[in-house]
Amino acid sequence: MVENATHHTTIKGIRDGLLVTLSSLPDEAALWAEFSAEVTAKRDFLRGSRVVLEVGGRTLTYERLVAYQELFANNGMVLWAVLSSRETTREAARNLGLATRLPGSMMDLQGNGRPEPAPARPSEADGLPANALLLKETLRSGRAIYYEGDIVIFGDVNPGAEVVAQGDVLVWGKLRGLVHAGALGNRAAKVCALDLSPTQLRIADQITITPKSGRRTPVPEMAMIRDNQIIAEAWK
Repeated sequence: MVENATHHTTIKGIRDGLLVTLSSLPDEAALWAEFSAEVTAKRDFLRGSRVVLEVGGRTLTYERLVAYQELFANNGMVLWAVLSSRETTREAARNLGLATRLPGSMMDLQGNGRPEPAPARPSEADGLPANALLLKETLRSGRAIYYEGDIVIFGDVNPGAEVVAQGDVLVWGKLRGLVHAGALGNRAAKVCALDLSPTQLRIADQITITPKSGRRTPVPEMAMIRDNQIIAEAWK
């Protein structure tokens, strides 16, 4: 396990990459200067890591999170999740397409969320897998769904919403939020949507972000892992 510490920062290895914990030092400028120097000094050692940033009760704005994201990117790392006890910080993270929970957790990363009630499972006679979670609603910003199986949504997934499934994710609508299929390592999982344009799409250990450039007329698409990368093709 990797574990390094400065006076106000701790970096340690976890199953999902690196956990970077910032202290409650009130001077944001001093903490930023110390932390950025630490990351830059250890870039060769940390390069290629996926980072979970733990900030506790510190409030971070969207702009500050962008700065942390760029700092990691400039040093060869990827920020993919933020742990925070502040809803404003979690909201800013979701708007950046960052996760606010770890795979396998039904709560947010600090235990501040709540497990979503599971509607009745469909049967094979409905034409859906028996272990699928069926939702007939639009998921708005701030909603987070985790399920140990497939998730089928008849509705849209708005920016700021999160959908995490151990199996496949099918959205009969627009997929604009964060989606993670195969959350516990199932690389055969798929993500399907009538309009596939998530802020962040993950399948098992692979991550991709939808470009911000204009898109063509939406068509049904299916995303999967092929040749060790996520690709999308027509969903028939």
